Amino acid sequence: MSGSAMEKTESPETVVLALHKKFLGASQARASLSAVNQAGIERFELLKFPHKKHEMYTFVNTNELAGTTFELAADSPVDTAWVQSQIYPACKNSVAVFVNGAYQENLSDLSGLGDAFKMQCLSEADDEIKQVLLGSLEEENDVFAAINSAFVQHGVWIDIPAKATFENPVQFLYISTGSESTPVTSHPRLVVRLGKTAELKVIVTYAGTQENYFVNAVNDFIVKDGAGVTYTQVQKDDAESWHCSKTRVQLHRDAHFFGRNGSSGNRLTRHHYEVRLKEEGAELHLSGASVLVNQEQVHNFIRIHHEASHCNSNQLFKNVIDDKGRSSFDGTVIVNKGAQLTNSDQLINNLMLSDDAHSDNKPNLMIFADDVKCTHGTTVGQINEDQLFYLKTRGLSQELAKSLLTTSFVNSLIQTIPFPDVIADLNDILLKKLEAKHA
Repeated sequence: MSGSAMEKTESPETVVLALHKKFLGASQARASLSAVNQAGIERFELLKFPHKKHEMYTFVNTNELAGTTFELAADSPVDTAWVQSQIYPACKNSVAVFVNGAYQENLSDLSGLGDAFKMQCLSEADDEIKQVLLGSLEEENDVFAAINSAFVQHGVWIDIPAKATFENPVQFLYISTGSESTPVTSHPRLVVRLGKTAELKVIVTYAGTQENYFVNAVNDFIVKDGAGVTYTQVQKDDAESWHCSKTRVQLHRDAHFFGRNGSSGNRLTRHHYEVRLKEEGAELHLSGASVLVNQEQVHNFIRIHHEASHCNSNQLFKNVIDDKGRSSFDGTVIVNKGAQLTNSDQLINNLMLSDDAHSDNKPNLMIFADDVKCTHGTTVGQINEDQLFYLKTRGLSQELAKSLLTTSFVNSLIQTIPFPDVIADLNDILLKKLEAKHA
């Protein structure tokens, strides 16, 4: 990978500030989002890049990422046939395509969603939408999410009216074109609000055409009373790239969010979930699967806030790690005072295929209510020798038996995804990595 290392005399913060100044003086900045850009860079200056003892980055080394000088990704042509290959068949008429964060109307097709699906560019946002963006920054604790706001120029706002439902899922396809020389960065932004009892199925896909890029995305979901989101995120960026995403969810009375994540990893992938169960009856299910080889990384940082009584949350994450791959899970469930009758489960399973593989796990509960049911746990282990022996006695070779056990471990979670196209894609991306290693 070709990169641009900053001068030793320059701090990472100085480099970002210089890029931001250039951004404001160039044509990329949108006057309508200037207040958001300014609030974002001010929050960045307050937070600064994390040091190794920062509580949010205990297991994540961001030195390489922070120490790389990026340019803002410009509009770049993409091969139309390749783009079409990344669109799921069920979403042919319900797909929004973005290239380096910018919406591409000519590559998108939303005709299958009807008039109830209302989307507009954030640059055309009214004061209400701007307040949502600014409000998210008031207590922002993630430096990369702050950087997203500092540089946001495109992004879309989806406003779903009450009672609206859609037969097919909508796919948001984010394509990064990378660079042959200087590393580039883009900052996609998605804001979705569902009215009462509305239902939306969402697939967010991140892919790249070549190396040398950093995609830094933020997704916001505001889910009103009785509404629900079925959400799947697929991270299949180029192996020589970086990826950060933050997904914020606000769940109101009897609302639900069923989220799943499939990650292929790269130089550094970090997913940050911040979910607030704000009113009674809210429900969250969150799961993730990753398969890591070579030196690929995937890190999950999760904070679930139970702020009301009679709410449920469930988390299940599985990682298969080979070679010098690295994963981490830092997840905390906070049960606030008054959030009685909370029900919460948290489980992380890791399958290690190499002595050099590494996995850090920190499940945590913070309970300030006395009538709750909460559990958490983690496992880190290798292939079960008894199972391996059994398969070999049935005539399978050592390598085939090992491949079968590893793929079944993660496939059990992939199969819970309610979109067959995504299951097929993740089988092709993740499981074939395992098959190739043990062929």
